[in-house]
Amino acid sequence: MTKLEDRQDSTFALKSSKAALTHNKSDDIMIHTLKDTDDVSVDLKNVQTGLVTEKTEAQPNQVMVMFGLLRKLIGVKDILALRISLPATLLAPVGNLEYWNYMDRPDIFSTMADSDEPLERMVNVLRWWFSKELKYVSGKLIKPYNSILGETFKCWWDVSEEEMDSTGQQASSTASESKGNIRVKCLNEQISHHPPVSGFYYSCEQKGVEARGIDHISARFSGTSFKVGPGDQNLGIFVRMLNRDNEEYQLTHPWASVNGWLKASLYATISDNCYMTCPKSKLKAIVEYKDEKWIGKPKFELRGLIFTYDPNNDTINKLKNVPPADVLATIEGSWRTQIHVIYPDGQKRLLIDLTQLEVMPKQVKPIEEQEEMESRRIWKDVTENILAKDFNQATKVKHAIEEAQRVKAADRKSNGEEFVPQLFQLPVEGGKPELTEQAREILKSL
Repeated sequence: MTKLEDRQDSTFALKSSKAALTHNKSDDIMIHTLKDTDDVSVDLKNVQTGLVTEKTEAQPNQVMVMFGLLRKLIGVKDILALRISLPATLLAPVGNLEYWNYMDRPDIFSTMADSDEPLERMVNVLRWWFSKELKYVSGKLIKPYNSILGETFKCWWDVSEEEMDSTGQQASSTASESKGNIRVKCLNEQISHHPPVSGFYYSCEQKGVEARGIDHISARFSGTSFKVGPGDQNLGIFVRMLNRDNEEYQLTHPWASVNGWLKASLYATISDNCYMTCPKSKLKAIVEYKDEKWIGKPKFELRGLIFTYDPNNDTINKLKNVPPADVLATIEGSWRTQIHVIYPDGQKRLLIDLTQLEVMPKQVKPIEEQEEMESRRIWKDVTENILAKDFNQATKVKHAIEEAQRVKAADRKSNGEEFVPQLFQLPVEGGKPELTEQAREILKSL
């Protein structure tokens, strides 16, 4: 296969389609404890896929209450480290581990190692990077439940060969549940409470692709915007291609801002750089998210370069410092609409069209089959009360869960015991959590 053919084969220009949740409910996310025909189950499905409906999205008065709380925290170095317990009226009915998930398009994840060309594998990694949090493009910003220590979330997606067609001619852009033969699996666990830290692991065994990392978020409020970025334990996402001589890619997170508080209409912007490095192939990518202007609507623009670099002397951290002779491809577009890749010969191809994609729903076991510390089982009563608009009862149940955790923490301290995660080994070295034997057995069951 020639390089040109390989580029054409790796282009993932997905076709348009109807929004995900117009499909038959039986083809959507698996909710076994609520009736599929009632409004509550529909709302729950929407929230869990990142698509917030009128019944569940934050109302203006809720946004202003949150704004008032944040104003009191101006100057606090890291707001999230305070572990503030919010009333149920300000929360979306979904757990933190389930919502903060980088697998909005598992079909794209599964194709990252398909190309024989190192450059195209980096292009594929970038494509997944731009798709991984599609919920912020197609849905509303929401505040999920804070995870409790030891809470886990386990799910999977089935991706068909048609959906993985990298030419995009038959790829699905919908969020309907696939009946395919390629499975992507996910394990998440809250491994620390102070500071709040969770570990995650994704794998597609049939395609030899896996990703892992630590979620440790830092946040601060400036007075007009809420800034969120990686904490000191968060070194990014580590992607490994097992069938490509164990190539490993490190993808670092940029800082983002939540704006629109004064208008009670929240949206996210990014004004930072992120870096993708693969020491084995000696390829690096820098993506620069453009600063937004104070006046006018945000454009969400970005520009990036893929270039060769020396892993033993990695000093280039700005686009302007990349030697032109080392550039292999240019990335440009908007992270909320279309992004293109441009090669030195002038060839320009659509990398991804985010406007034509929907979040792919997660598949989970029925709640009655879940373990005690699985996310949906822990928060089941809180979720049902929020969706039923019984916020007082939801808050009471939520506080009871939190108080039980404080009692457990006190008991561990008095007995001189350390918390031991179920899925990940401690300590975590280099931002790459290692699975326990129990986690590997759980993966086999998914």
